[in-house]
Amino acid sequence: MRIGVIGAGLGGLLSASLLSEMGYRVEVFEKLPFLGGRFTNFNYRGYEITTGALHMIPHGSRGPLARMLKKAGAKVEIVDSKPEGTALYNGEEVKISRKRIPLRSRIAFLAHCVKNWFKEVKLSELEKKLDDFSARYLRAFLGWSFSITPEQTTLSKIYPVYRSILELGGPGVPVGGCRSVVEALVEVIRSNDCEINRQKVSAIRKEGYGFSVHLENRTAKRFDAVISDIGHEETAKLSGLKSYAKLEPSRGIKYSIAVKQSFIDHTGVLFTLNTRRISGMNQVTNADPNLGKQNFLMAHQPMLTTNVRFEISEGLKDLKELLKGYDYEILAVQSFSDGWPVNRALAGSDIGFKTPVNGLYVVGDGAKGHDIEVDGIALGVEEVVEEIRKTL
Repeated sequence: MRIGVIGAGLGGLLSASLLSEMGYRVEVFEKLPFLGGRFTNFNYRGYEITTGALHMIPHGSRGPLARMLKKAGAKVEIVDSKPEGTALYNGEEVKISRKRIPLRSRIAFLAHCVKNWFKEVKLSELEKKLDDFSARYLRAFLGWSFSITPEQTTLSKIYPVYRSILELGGPGVPVGGCRSVVEALVEVIRSNDCEINRQKVSAIRKEGYGFSVHLENRTAKRFDAVISDIGHEETAKLSGLKSYAKLEPSRGIKYSIAVKQSFIDHTGVLFTLNTRRISGMNQVTNADPNLGKQNFLMAHQPMLTTNVRFEISEGLKDLKELLKGYDYEILAVQSFSDGWPVNRALAGSDIGFKTPVNGLYVVGDGAKGHDIEVDGIALGVEEVVEEIRKTL
């Protein structure tokens, strides 16, 4: 059986590697001059700057992505974070734990669950009932993990992620960064004699029981099934379908920072609770010194307005205050929105892998399972691979 994969982002490459390991003939198509999409990195002045994602896997070596990488035979070393996270609150750094959340806020959380479980009540309503530390931590966690605010989501959408954190724990850093994951997947695909074709796809056509994938060079290739890693909307356009999904993307800004002195003394996330915009930071060179020639900080913020310049100016003010007294240089400021967003769908709004056409599937952000970022993407890929195994 032949499978065509459109887009060599994490979802596309993970799908292709798993299916090629299972014996399917897979061909991947990528229009960009590099592989990995928003999940890879390039060396800039001795620092590994990412194209999108942070150098972090939400559940480290214990999560769905790590499990799927092992299943595919992709060799990636992941350094689990210890501690998983701390919070900078009123000038003091404290370790994140259940005990740190005051009892009255824990009771308020449980009461909110019971009262609003079957209602789409925004998390901002819960935020009002929490103490100051817990409310600020909730906002920082959502901003760091999803690039959203409590006004943009509900308990029912976020609760599955909360449960997965309790079960699987916090993040880890892949040695070599995001690119190490991409390179490991590419090695699996090529070792199974499957192809990665550096051409743009111009159309997907359903033909009988299969599909023809038309390329920009006016050639066409036939497949029994097609997996798209370019989002539901773009997949609909290539397939000649009316748009069957209108998803609202999440938007954010990422800062890559070189610091002469160490700013964070652990491998986890430092959530920043008293800032205008910045939600958190991690010092990735604590886990892998080869990611930067000096201490390498990555900071992230959600975009609260559509004015990118204003959002960046607010983030830079935060960094100036946070890094006061430190010798630092901002290497890159990257905004993620519209066609190159943080996620194609706000957290909890993914619509799954199916399309109106049998045999045409979507993976990636917008088709995640119930988990954070790339671990959610891995769960979505797992569903697609299982569907193909059952039907082809």
